[in-house]
Amino acid sequence: MITSIYSYFSLLILFVTLVLFLQIKVKLSIFKFIPGLTFIYFGGMIGASLHIWQLTPEISHFISGLKYYLLPMMLFLLLLKNDIRDIFKLGPKLVGSFLAVTASIIIGFIIVFMAFKSKLDVDAWQTFAILSSSWVGGSTNMAAAQVGLGVQEGSQALTYAFLMDNICASFWLIMLITLAPMREKFNKFSGAHSADVDEIIRSIHLSAEANEDKRDYEFMDFMLTLGLGLGVAGIVLVLGKQVVHPSTLEKGAFFYGLRSFFSGSGWVVILATIFGLIGSTTPLKKIKGTDHIGSVLLYVVVALIATATDFSTISFSEAAIYIVAGLIILGFHLIVLLIMAKIFKLDLYICGIASQANIGGTVSAPILAGTYDEALIPAGLMMGILGSAIGTVTALILAKLLIML
Repeated sequence: MITSIYSYFSLLILFVTLVLFLQIKVKLSIFKFIPGLTFIYFGGMIGASLHIWQLTPEISHFISGLKYYLLPMMLFLLLLKNDIRDIFKLGPKLVGSFLAVTASIIIGFIIVFMAFKSKLDVDAWQTFAILSSSWVGGSTNMAAAQVGLGVQEGSQALTYAFLMDNICASFWLIMLITLAPMREKFNKFSGAHSADVDEIIRSIHLSAEANEDKRDYEFMDFMLTLGLGLGVAGIVLVLGKQVVHPSTLEKGAFFYGLRSFFSGSGWVVILATIFGLIGSTTPLKKIKGTDHIGSVLLYVVVALIATATDFSTISFSEAAIYIVAGLIILGFHLIVLLIMAKIFKLDLYICGIASQANIGGTVSAPILAGTYDEALIPAGLMMGILGSAIGTVTALILAKLLIML
């Protein structure tokens, strides 16, 4: 059993590297259907459940502290690369579909929480709020929501959220991929004509290729990314604590209201998101490699969370209730999606990508989009980025609503 922080972290990085090597270099076919992040989730949780490493107070403190400091840098760098204004080039149907999907998921969480409340534990609102952040945004938001809500590493609320996310979301992705050959039948049902949408997507794809920086990655790109990312993270950590500092609260009711709505950790997450969105509209987005460093941090943060999640501490009968609840939320979402497709004559690809951009985020939305048509990959990515931009805030607001219920 591993009890050393150094040995634990070395094993974690080695495991993440192995999964990514098999996905990117070896290109195992299974990764076409199940993203590498899912393997990192389950691998980390299985390792913790088998007690390959012992979650000593020292290791637990290391996980919590490192994740807290890496998170704002990760959020900033991942949002920096893609100009948020490009989202609206997708057209009203794509953006509108995405937002309608988001609304259906949030409403589904509220309805199912109210229906299952008596069968769930008292911290179920945390589980639903954390999961909603992933099903509106993605893994980035899940990590951010956990910190924003102050949920402890290894808690049952976090464990159930991971369980629901991996089982239900993986099932959803496989189903949407399976439906790809049925586009004509679906469009006949909905009455959709996709030529205009295909043209919009193609123009975005060509524009992205024209603006791509084709120069080699340089030493200063790496240093600028590290310096900027760490600098912004440091500023955000200070500002987040300042908003809720007792001396600040004395300055007026406005600051008191900020504190009563979100914790200091919540404001760290929100401020990092705002900095990233603003930065994406400036020349900072042209710094080469920020998305790569951000992705590395994402995999590390996800692995840190997963390796602190011990399945052996949960009740499997109670876990089954949470999984059923997750499937019902997806079922409600599916009904809304079909009704929306019929009313607004939406193409299968629009519905599928809008749905997966929410439930799977920036990791799996481009995978699904590429399965449909390579020209749709930018659309999947951009809608996933939109989800990342709003997923944490919607989760924190949902948490407040569920507490009141």
